[in-house]
Amino acid sequence: MVRDIVLDGVKLTEQAMPRYLEELQALCLLESPSDDPAGLNASAKMLATLLQRVDMQTTIVEHPRGNAVVGTLMGDNPHAPTCLLIGHHDTVHPLGAAQERTRLDGERFYSPGTVDMKAGLLQGIYALEVLKKQGYRDFNKILFLSVPDEEISSRYHVGLIRQIAQERPYVFGLEGASKVGTVVIRRKGCAHYRLTAEGAAAHAGSSPERGRNAVLELAHQIVQAQSFMHWRKGFTINAGPIRGGSRPNVVSDFAEIVFDIRFLYPQDRIDAIERWHELLQNQLVRDVKLTLTPEPDSMVPMVATDESLALAEHVRYISEQILQTNYAPETRGGASDCCNMAAAGCPSIDGLGAIGGGAHTSNEYALLPPVPARVGLIAGLIVATTITTAI
Repeated sequence: MVRDIVLDGVKLTEQAMPRYLEELQALCLLESPSDDPAGLNASAKMLATLLQRVDMQTTIVEHPRGNAVVGTLMGDNPHAPTCLLIGHHDTVHPLGAAQERTRLDGERFYSPGTVDMKAGLLQGIYALEVLKKQGYRDFNKILFLSVPDEEISSRYHVGLIRQIAQERPYVFGLEGASKVGTVVIRRKGCAHYRLTAEGAAAHAGSSPERGRNAVLELAHQIVQAQSFMHWRKGFTINAGPIRGGSRPNVVSDFAEIVFDIRFLYPQDRIDAIERWHELLQNQLVRDVKLTLTPEPDSMVPMVATDESLALAEHVRYISEQILQTNYAPETRGGASDCCNMAAAGCPSIDGLGAIGGGAHTSNEYALLPPVPARVGLIAGLIVATTITTAI
C-alpha cells in the first residue's frame, strides 16, 4: 500500500506541477514578515483555503500579532495514531522583498520564504491531496499546523503548540531539506543570553584612570566566551548584536551583547552556564559589574528517541526501496517547532519540506524537480505511520 501511494503521489504531483507553481508563487507573493499581522493573517487564510480543498476542517487561531491555522482531517481508524504536519508561514524578509526577488530561473523558483518554508507547507497539502484522490482513509486523525511566530524569539503561539502536543501525535516537520531522502533526526536546542557590563564614565583625555571601561571588559568576556565553541560535541556559541559606549572621548560606562548558543543535549546548556559564570569572575577591568541573563523563549533540542528513529526508518524504506534514492539522516543546528513537540514527548522528525537553498538570504530558492518525490514521500510516510503493517 505504501508503495502504491508513493508512486501515485509522484505521478499525480508531476501532473499538477503547473498548479503547484502557481499556488507557490501566490503564497510567496503574499508577504508575511514575522512583524506584519496583515500579511501573516492573509497567509493563514490562504493556507486554510488550500486545506479545505483536501476536506480539512480549519480553524484560524487569532492573535493581535498574527494568526495561526489548524487543519483537522478525521479518518476511519480510531486505533491508528494521530499525525501532525507542522510548519510556519512567517518569514525573515521585509515587505517588498518578494516583489523584487520572485522569479523562475530554470529549475529554481526564487522567492523570499520559499524554502523556509512556504514550498514545504504546500508540499504537505499536496500530500494530503494525494491521500484524498486515492481514497485512503485508514487513519485516525491528521492535523496540520502553521504558526506565524517561528522566526522570532518572543513567541506567542507556543501555548497552541503545547495544546496540540497533548494529543501526542507523530510529528512531521515541513522545514526545508537538501536531498530527496533527507530526514532530520536531531535538532540542536537554541538559547540566547544577554551579557551586560556596567562600569564608570570618565573623561578619556584628562582622567581616564577614573573610569571603568565597560566596552573593554565586554570585549574581554567575548573572547573568553568563545572558548565554548565545540567544547562539547555539537555545542556552538555566536557573539551577536552588541552595543556600548556613548562617545569616543568618554570612557564607556555601559555595554551589552546577546550570544546565541546551540546544544545537542539539555545538560550541555546547564553545564555551560555554570562554567560561564566562573569565567565572568576572570575580569580584565576591575569593578565592572557583569550580568548574564537568559532571553525568553529558548528552544530545547529535538533529541532522537527510539520512536522518532522508527519514523525515520519509514523514510529510509520509502527513499531506498521506492524512490530509489539515498537515505540521508541529518542533525541540524537550526531549531524548529519540532523541538517543542519532541520536548512534549511526541515522536518527531523534520526536514520533510522543500529542497532548495539560500534560506534567510536574498537568493532563497526551491528546486522544482524534486517536488513530486517529496510529496510522494510525505504521503507514503503518513500511510506507513498510521498502518505500520502496510509496508
